[in-house]
Amino acid sequence: MNVVSYKCPNCGAPLKFQSDSQKWDCEFCLSSFDVETLEKLQEESTSKERVEEAGEDVRQQHKLEDFSDKVRVFSCPSCGGQVLADENTAATFCIFCHNPAIVEENLSGSFRPAQIIPFQKKKEDAVNAFRKLCRKKPLLPNLFHEQTNIEKITGLYVPFWLYSGHADASMRANAQRISRWSDSNYNYTKTKYYHVFRKGNMDFSRVPVDGSKKMDNSLMDSLEPFQYADLKKFSMAYLSGYLAEKYDEDAHQSYPRAKERMTETAKQKLRQTIQPYDAVQIVDFQPTFSREKADYVLLPVWMLNTRYKDKEYLFAMNGQTGKIVGDLPISIPKLIGWFGLITAACLLILTIGGILF
Repeated sequence: MNVVSYKCPNCGAPLKFQSDSQKWDCEFCLSSFDVETLEKLQEESTSKERVEEAGEDVRQQHKLEDFSDKVRVFSCPSCGGQVLADENTAATFCIFCHNPAIVEENLSGSFRPAQIIPFQKKKEDAVNAFRKLCRKKPLLPNLFHEQTNIEKITGLYVPFWLYSGHADASMRANAQRISRWSDSNYNYTKTKYYHVFRKGNMDFSRVPVDGSKKMDNSLMDSLEPFQYADLKKFSMAYLSGYLAEKYDEDAHQSYPRAKERMTETAKQKLRQTIQPYDAVQIVDFQPTFSREKADYVLLPVWMLNTRYKDKEYLFAMNGQTGKIVGDLPISIPKLIGWFGLITAACLLILTIGGILF
């Protein structure tokens, strides 16, 4: 199994993807490269020996050995240190030299994504967004404010399936129109009853479902929408400097969630056509899907997972749009302190009021 590390062809230092410029920069000789240049260098390389002699290829290969069924160890292409990774890791960092490394086997064959949305938000953007969120929560435990915790914010490419398809649907419903009026003696109500039938079709494009068992599905849904106009043809170079995972739920396993979302959307669209009525009760809804397909892509997410009182709290930011979601706790000691201050202030006001009056 090959481990790939993208290095500067000029000085050999690691290259890292810059979300603002959408290029790969060398922090040592200040060289900068676009994806076309890196892919050309990659294609020109035919062996490890040519990498060492010409210094133009951005790939280095090291054998990956099985450590256990779910954990593997490989040699860092930069320093030779032993790096642990689970079976789904596609891109990671060396804990010794901190250089990025990409596990090529987890990005080949059926595991090779068709497209990718590169990061457009920097770590600085994610850190600032998290700090802003923390400032809005005065009862947040101090642990979440600590710099050592904030620095753990990590850029991760999450595996997603984008489903497309065609839906034909029909709906039957009971509806009512209610009229009310009154005269000098009575109040009147007239109700008319209707049997309503609707039929229609619609096309779905790029309905997203994450393909990772590790990810909280509701959290990933909350990070939407992504702007799919920014999808690029996949290149491993985009992973340099970030973490990435391959899917562990394939298109067939993830499809029920996509079908549920498409079904609910089709149902809402047909329901919106049943008007103007005062009351509507859906009796039957029958969707049929066809021409379905799924595309495997990687989407960017900044994440921070913090453990507090034996519970995991997750902050996440859409690495493209900057949309944030987070579940943050309340510090009980701070809450008690706030109640104490409020109680003391009330007692002080009552005491002063008693003295004056």
